[in-house]
Amino acid sequence: MVKYMRLPIVDDSSLEIMLEVPSYHSSINSVELYLEVKPVSHCSPLANHQTRKRSRQNDADESANVRNPRENNNNGWLEEDNSTDDVNCGNNEAAQKDSMKKKPDPTKELSNCVSKQYILSSSWLTERELYVGMLFRDQEELKKAVKLYSERRQRDYDVYDYSSKIHFRCTKICGWDLKAAKTNGNGFEITEYKGVHTCKPANVGSDFLAGEIECLIKAQPSLSISELIKWVKEEFSYTVSHDSMWEAKKKAITSILGDADKCFSVFPKFMAALCSSNKMVMDWQYDHFPNHPKEASFRSVFWAFQQSIKGFPHCMPVIMVDTVDLCGKYGGKLLVATGVDTGSKSFPLTFAIITQKSLAADSWRWFFECIRKKVTQREGLCLITSPDPDIVAVHNEPQCQWAQHRFCISYLCLKFYDVFRNNLMTEFVHKSGTTRFGFKNANTIFATYGFIYKVRDLPITTCILLIFDHVAERFKSRRESHDESLKNRGDKFAKYVMKQLQDCNVASRTHDVLPLEPIGVRFQVAVAKQDGGYSRYVVHLNDRICTCGILQLVKYPCSHVLAVSRRINSDHLQYVNDCYSAENYLGTYAADFNPLPGVSDWSEASEVPRLFPPGSRAPSVAQPVPTAPPHNKSAKASKLVTSRRRSTSKKKA
Repeated sequence: MVKYMRLPIVDDSSLEIMLEVPSYHSSINSVELYLEVKPVSHCSPLANHQTRKRSRQNDADESANVRNPRENNNNGWLEEDNSTDDVNCGNNEAAQKDSMKKKPDPTKELSNCVSKQYILSSSWLTERELYVGMLFRDQEELKKAVKLYSERRQRDYDVYDYSSKIHFRCTKICGWDLKAAKTNGNGFEITEYKGVHTCKPANVGSDFLAGEIECLIKAQPSLSISELIKWVKEEFSYTVSHDSMWEAKKKAITSILGDADKCFSVFPKFMAALCSSNKMVMDWQYDHFPNHPKEASFRSVFWAFQQSIKGFPHCMPVIMVDTVDLCGKYGGKLLVATGVDTGSKSFPLTFAIITQKSLAADSWRWFFECIRKKVTQREGLCLITSPDPDIVAVHNEPQCQWAQHRFCISYLCLKFYDVFRNNLMTEFVHKSGTTRFGFKNANTIFATYGFIYKVRDLPITTCILLIFDHVAERFKSRRESHDESLKNRGDKFAKYVMKQLQDCNVASRTHDVLPLEPIGVRFQVAVAKQDGGYSRYVVHLNDRICTCGILQLVKYPCSHVLAVSRRINSDHLQYVNDCYSAENYLGTYAADFNPLPGVSDWSEASEVPRLFPPGSRAPSVAQPVPTAPPHNKSAKASKLVTSRRRSTSKKKA
C-alpha cells in the first residue's frame, strides 16, 4: 500500500513525501506526518549562491553514502517533477540547492521556461560539482548531471557511449574530460575526471540566464544589472553583457509577476511594496464592477519616487512632459515628466500609465493635478509640452498654477511643416523665452531615457519595476561620478557649467571691448568674423543682459560678458544663477533608493480592489461543486473526488 501526502510549505510551494507501507500490514489504515519548519533568516541572495567546494577526499567519503534508490528510499534522491515551486534562498545550504535549472528551449513561450528538477544525488545537489567516485542510479541521470554542469558553464561537449562505459569530452578539446563506468546493476560511477575547462564559454543566452537568476529576483527584485553580472561572474566564471543580463532580468520578472493578463492580480501589492520600501507616492484610477465593490478593471496609475520629490527643489524651475505609446496587449500611453538638473540633464520626476490610446483633457488634468498635489508646489515653474489642444485647454483653466507654458520646438516645427510643407518656416519658431533655461524640446526626455522604448511592450508590472531599476541606478551613478569631483576641485558650480565657462573664457580673449558709458555699466563687444567683418554686441552688467541672448537664456555668462569682466577686473561667477551651484547638484541625487522586499514578503493592498485588465467585465460567480458523487460512480471514486477537492481548497488557502 502506498500513501501520498502533499504538505504546503511556503510561498505556494509544496514538498511531496512518499511513504511505502508493506501490504501485509493490513491493520495500518492511515499515516500521520509531523513536519517541523524552522525559520530561515533572509540574507543577501548573492552571498547565498556563492559556489562552495569541498576537497576531493571529502567528496569521495560522502559519495559512499549514496546508494541506488531501488535499494533504499531514504538516500536523498529527488523524483522528477514538473513543479514550478520557488527555490528557498535562505541560509540553509541544502535547501538552496534543492531545485536545479535546465536551459529552456528558446522557441518555447516564457511561461514554459521554468526548468524541471533533476533526478540527482544529494551530494550533487549540494555541491553542483562532479568528482571521481560520484554515483548515479542510471545512465540517464549521469547524462542529465553532465548536461546541467555544462550548461551552467556554457560549454559544449561530445558524448561517446559504449555498452558499459560512457565518455564525455569538451568539444573544443581543451582538456575537460569525464569517464564513467557501469556498476553492479544499472548504476554508473565516475572513474576519471579532469574538471578544468581552459576554453572560452559559448555565448550566454538570456533564456538560460533568466532561469538562473529567477530565484535571486524573487528574493530581491531590485538587484541591479551590475550586481547580477557580478554574481554570474563569481558563480560561473564568465562575463555576460549588460544587454544580455537586462533581457534576462526582463524575462525573469515577467515569469515571476505574470504576463499581460496575470500581472494585474499582483499589481496592487507590487505597487504597495514600492510605496512601503521607498515611500513612493501614487494615485489610482479604476472602474468598479457593478455589484462587485472589491473588484475593478484598471484604468490608470500615477507614481513618483520620494527620492525624485526630494531632489526636484535643487533642479531648474522647468518641467518637461512627453508621452510614448505602449505597444503591449492593452496599449495605452506612458506619461513622463522630468526636471532638469544643474548639469543640464533630464531628471526623472513622475510617471503615469494610462490605458487610453488617445489622451483627452480629463487625463491631462488628472496628471497635472497629481504633480501639483503630490510632487511639488514650487512656484515659478515653466511647463514645456507638445502643442496639444487638450493640454492648452487644461493650462488655461483658472485652477492652473504653472507660471509659464511653452511648446516643444520640435513638435511645433512638425506642425509648421504639416501646414506649409517647407522647412524654411521652422526658423521663425526658434526664438526661446527666458523661462525655459534654453531647453527647447520636451522630447529630449527619451534621448536621455531611451530605455523606456525597450519596456513599452512589457506587462505593466515588469515595465514599472524596470523603470524603478533604471532610476535607482541613475541616481547612484550620477551621485558617485560627481560627488568626489565636485568636492575635490572645490568648484562653486556644477561641472557642466564650469566647462562651459572655461570654453567661453578661451573665446573671449579675441574679443574687443569698448565702454559705452563713463560709469562702466554698458559695453560694446566686437567679435571678428571669418569673412573679415565684425559682429557687435552690447552688454549691460547691472541688468544682466547681453544682446546675443545667451546670458538671459541659460543664466550663466557668455564669452562677451567674460570679456567685459576681464576688462573691468570683476568676478564673472557673480553672473551665474544659483541653480547651478555644486550644492544643488549634490542635493539633487542625495537620496538613496531602498531595495524592494522579496516577493513572498509583499502584503496585500487593502485600499485597492482586486484589479483586472482594462476593459474587463465583471467576473462571473463561481458555481459551487456538488458534494455528492454521481450515482454511477463507485464509493472509491467518491473518496477520490473528495480528496481532490480537499487538496485544491488547501492549495488555494
